[in-house]
Amino acid sequence: MHHLSHGGGEMEEKENTLENYAEIVSKIDSLIERFERENLLDSSEVEKQQRSEVFFLDKPGEILFYETSSLEGGLLIEEKKSDNRKKKTTTKAKRKTKTITEETKKIKEKTEEKRFGWKNLGSRRIVYDDNLKEYVYQVIEPELTEEEEKLKSKLIDLFRLQVDVDVTGMDEEGKIKELEKILNRLIEENNIDISEESKDKIFYYLMQEFVGYGKIDILMRDDGIEDISCDGVGIPIFIYHRDYESIRTNIVFENEEEIDSFVIKLAQICGKQLSVYEPIVDGKLPDGSRLQTTLAKTVTQSSTFTIRRFRENPLTFIDLMNNNTLSIDMVAYFWMIIEYGTSILFCGGTASGKTTTLNALSFFIPPSSKIVSIEDTREINLPHENWIAGTTRAGFTTSETHKTGKDIDMFDLIKAALRQRPRVIIVGEVRGKEAYTLFQAMATGHLSYSTIHASDMQTLIQRLESPPISLPRSLLTSLDVVVFLNAVQMTDGKVRRRVTSVVEIVKQDPETGRIISVTPFRWISPVDDRFEYSGGSVILDRIRRERGWSVEQLNQELENRKKVLRWLQKHNIRTYRELGKIVAEYKKDPEMVLRRIKDG
Repeated sequence: MHHLSHGGGEMEEKENTLENYAEIVSKIDSLIERFERENLLDSSEVEKQQRSEVFFLDKPGEILFYETSSLEGGLLIEEKKSDNRKKKTTTKAKRKTKTITEETKKIKEKTEEKRFGWKNLGSRRIVYDDNLKEYVYQVIEPELTEEEEKLKSKLIDLFRLQVDVDVTGMDEEGKIKELEKILNRLIEENNIDISEESKDKIFYYLMQEFVGYGKIDILMRDDGIEDISCDGVGIPIFIYHRDYESIRTNIVFENEEEIDSFVIKLAQICGKQLSVYEPIVDGKLPDGSRLQTTLAKTVTQSSTFTIRRFRENPLTFIDLMNNNTLSIDMVAYFWMIIEYGTSILFCGGTASGKTTTLNALSFFIPPSSKIVSIEDTREINLPHENWIAGTTRAGFTTSETHKTGKDIDMFDLIKAALRQRPRVIIVGEVRGKEAYTLFQAMATGHLSYSTIHASDMQTLIQRLESPPISLPRSLLTSLDVVVFLNAVQMTDGKVRRRVTSVVEIVKQDPETGRIISVTPFRWISPVDDRFEYSGGSVILDRIRRERGWSVEQLNQELENRKKVLRWLQKHNIRTYRELGKIVAEYKKDPEMVLRRIKDG
C-alpha cells in the first residue's frame, strides 16, 4: 500500500496532490483498458457505471491507494477527513474482477432463468449477445448421449404401436400421468436397462413429443411471449416478448423434412389438414392460441408458421397501471363511464395493445349485464357469468371451391347477437360490413366495444367512411369514446405501449358535417412519459347532471375509485377473478368496499 500524504509547503502540497491525482487517473485508465481487452467491460454504459461505482475522486485530502495485482486485484480509494480522520470507502480492498463481471452480467442478463418441462429439466434465459448487439432468447434443454437418443427413438416406436391409449377428456396433467405410466410399462416389458437420470432426460423429450409442442414447447409455456414466428429452414425462430419486444431465439429447424412435419402436426392439432392441395391453414390451438401456417414450395419458399398466444390469465387494468399504459386517473374515468354505459372503439397499429386494453377495461361492465363477444379467434377473457363468447367459423371444406358447410363470419354473428338482447356487444376487430351493423347496434342502444386499425382521428374517419365499411358519418355520433394506443419508443430505446389519447365524440356539425370532439386525456412525449388531464369530459359532466351531483360530488366519486385502485395496486391484487369480484362489490355497496380498504 502506498500512503500519499501532504508535504510541508503549500506549493509542494499542491504539486504532490496533482501528481498523485494524475497517477491515480492513469492507473484507473490502464486498468479499464485491461478489463476491456478481457471482455469484462464492453459497453459505454457499463464503463460509465463502473467508473462511478468503483472510482470516487473528489478534492483529495489524504488519499489511500491500494494497488492492483494482475487482473485479480481491486481498487480502494479513501479520503481522510482532516477534522475527524474518518475514512470514506467506495469499494472493498482486493476487489475481485469477477465482481465486475457479475455487475456486467446484471446489465446483460436482465431476466432470471425460468424452468419448464418434465421435472423442470428445461429452462430459458434472455441474454445480451455482444456479437449481435441484441437480446437473445435461449432455450436450454438436457443433452442426450448417442445411446439415450437410440432409447428415445425406440420408446417412440413402441409407444406408437400402442392401440389402447385413450386420453380423451383428460387435462394436460392427466395426459402426462397416463404417458408416464405407459412408458414405464414399456421399459419394464422390454427389459430396457436405463438409469433414472437417463430416463428423466428421455421422458422430457417424450412429454414434449406426445403432450406438448415439440421444439417450441418452452416458448408455448412462457407467459411473457405474445407471438412466435418461424420464417423457414435455417432461420432462428423469432418471438415477441412483452418486455423485450421482437427478439430471436436459439431454436432453428435444420431441414425441410423437419419443419414440414412440424407444421403438418400443428395443423392437425387444430383439427385441420395442411397439404399441397390446401397449403394455407388458419386455426386455433387447444390453449386458444391462433395459428397461421403455410407449406413449403406452394405459397412460400419454405414452410412457415406464426402463433399468436392466448393468455389464459389476461392482463388486467392493474397490470396496465403498473406498466404505465394508462394512468390511475384514466382507469377511474373508464370505470365511471363504462359502468354508466358508453360505446368505445380502441384504435392503433399492430401490437399496440388494442385488444389487451379492451379486455382489461371490460372488467368494469356491470356484472349483471348480458355480454356477447364476437371474434375470429378467441382473445377476450372476462370474469362475467352472463357472457356468450362467439367465434367465426369457416365452412367444412377441403378447399375454397369445394365447401360442404356455411361460413359463419362476424356479420352473421353480430346479426345473431342482436336477437339475443345483449346489453353489451364486444367485437374483436372490425374490418368490413360487420362495422356497419355494429354502429347500427350502437344507434339502437346496444353498448358496443371493438378495435380497429387507425392511428389518429382523421385516419379513423377515413377508414370507416371508405369501402368496405362505407359508414355514413351520421352514424359516427353513435360512438361515445375513441381510445388511441401506440407502441412508442422511449428515451431508453425500449418500445412501450401507451394510451396516447382519449377522444369523446360530441356531435356532428350540421353545417360543415365535421365531427366535433374533445380530448380529456393525452399522453405527453417519451421524455416526460406522463398523462395530462384537461378536465373537459363531456361524458363525466353528463353523468354528473343525470345523477344530480355537484362538481365536488363527482370529483369525490372519482377520488373514491382511485382509492380502491391504489389499494388494489398496493396489495398486488391483479388477477381477473379477484378484480371482477371487487368491481362487482363496489357496484353493489361502495361504502362497504371503502371501509374495507380503510381498515387495511
